Amino acid sequence: MACRMVALALALGIATTALAAEKPNIVFILADDAGFADFGCYGHPYARTPNIDSLARSGTRFTQFYATGVTCCPARTGLMTSRWPASYPIYPAQGGFGDRVTITELLKKAGYATGHFGKWHIGPEEKPGTYGIDVVGSAAESGRRSRDSQRGRDAWIYDEAIRFIERHKDRPFYVNVWSHIPHHKIAPPPSCLEQFKDLVVDESKFAAPMREKFAACKGRGGDVREHLRRYLADLYAMDQDIGRLLKRIDDLGLRDTTLVVFSSDQGPAPIRASAADDPDSKRNRRRPAAEAVPPADADTVASSRLDAMGYTGELRGGKHGLYEGGVRVPWIVRWPGRVPAGRVDEQSVLSGADWLPTICALAGVKIDPAVFDGEDASAAWLGKGPHVRAKPLLWKSSAPGSSAAIRVGPWKLIFPTRRNGGELELYDISRDPGETRNLAAQRPEVVRELSGQVSAWVATLPKAYGRRK
Repeated sequence: MACRMVALALALGIATTALAAEKPNIVFILADDAGFADFGCYGHPYARTPNIDSLARSGTRFTQFYATGVTCCPARTGLMTSRWPASYPIYPAQGGFGDRVTITELLKKAGYATGHFGKWHIGPEEKPGTYGIDVVGSAAESGRRSRDSQRGRDAWIYDEAIRFIERHKDRPFYVNVWSHIPHHKIAPPPSCLEQFKDLVVDESKFAAPMREKFAACKGRGGDVREHLRRYLADLYAMDQDIGRLLKRIDDLGLRDTTLVVFSSDQGPAPIRASAADDPDSKRNRRRPAAEAVPPADADTVASSRLDAMGYTGELRGGKHGLYEGGVRVPWIVRWPGRVPAGRVDEQSVLSGADWLPTICALAGVKIDPAVFDGEDASAAWLGKGPHVRAKPLLWKSSAPGSSAAIRVGPWKLIFPTRRNGGELELYDISRDPGETRNLAAQRPEVVRELSGQVSAWVATLPKAYGRRK
C-alpha cells in the first residue's frame, strides 16, 4: 500500500490541480476483439451499427489509433496504466499492476466517482476498491445474465452502467463499460439474427484480407454467410445496448458534459476450425506462464470458432499478431462543443497508452509525464491539430525472446522471434498500411535506427517473467 501511495504522489506531480471549470464525465466503451473495419462508419459493407455510426458523426473518428497489446490483458494494461505491458515482471491478469498508478486512482483522488462494468482481465482482484474503482460489476452476475437469450449477452453490463450514471449524475464520474462482444463465443439473440435474415454476401465488397478469411472458412467446411450473419448480429446487439446508454445520458441532461469514447481492445480473432489449431487452447499452450492467455481467452468450442468474422479492411493480420490488423483499432471521441463533430483525423498516431495522460489533461489532473509511456493527445481530440509523437510506439509480449515491434513516424519495424528465424520487416505505414512491401533491404539506415531504439528498450525490460505467488 505504501508503494502505491508513493507512486500515486509521483504521478500526480506532488498535487492535483484545482477542479477544472468544466470537468467532463467520462464513459469509456470498449469492445472485445472487434476489427478496425467492423462498423459502418469504418467501412463495413453489411454492418448495422447505427448508434456507433451516430457517435462518430457527432464526434471525431480517428484512423491511426493503436492498442498496446495483441491480446486482451496487455491492451487493457496500457489503457489503465499508460505503461507498456512487457514492463511488468508478472503478467498483469495474474499479478495486477503492482505499484503502477491507474487512471481510475488518479480520477478518484481528483473527486470522480469511478465504476467498471463488464470484462475485467486486469488482475486477480475484481472487487470494489481495486485500482480506486468504487463500483465493480460482478463477474458472477455476468455469467448468469449472459445466458439471457432474449437480449444481447452484454445487456447486463449496460444496465449496470446506466444505473451507475443515474446514481452519480450530480458529480463527475468515470465509468468503464467493457463489453465481451464480439469475443468468442458469438451468441446473438434471435431478434438480432433476424436483422440479417436476408444477408447476401458479395465477397468483392471486402478487401483482400477478408476474402482470405472467407476462403479459410470455406476450406474448413464453414458457411460464410451464416458465420458472418452471426458475427454481425452480435455486433448489432452491442450497438443496440450502446444506443440505450447514450439515450439515457441524453435523457439525464448530461450529453454536453459527458466525454464518450468507443474502441476495441485489439484486432479481431482469427478463424479457427477446432481446438487443435487454436493457439489459445490449453492443449497448445507451450508459452511461458506469464505469456499464457488466461482462461477467459481459452474457450475451445470448435464449430463456433468459424464465427470469427472480424473485418480489418485493407489491414493485414489480427489478434495475436503485430501486423496492423492486430494492433490498429477504431477510436471515436464525442464531447459536444469541445470535440469537433463529423471530423475524421487520419494524421494523428495515437495509442492506448495515451488514454491516461489525455484524460488527466482534460480533467485538470496534473501528472508527471515522465512516469508514463503515453502522451497527452488532448489537442488532437479537441481538433487543434494532429498529434505528433515524441515517443515511439512499442510492442512486445511478456516472454524473453518474443517478437517486438516499433513505430516511429511513418515507419514500422517488426522483429522476428528467436525461435522462428524470420526476417526483419520494415513498412512505410503512411504509404502501405496493408504491410505488403517489406522495405528492410532498401532502407538499412531506418532498420539500424529503429533496431537501436528497440534494443535499448528491451534492455530495460524484465529478464524473466513469472506467475503471481
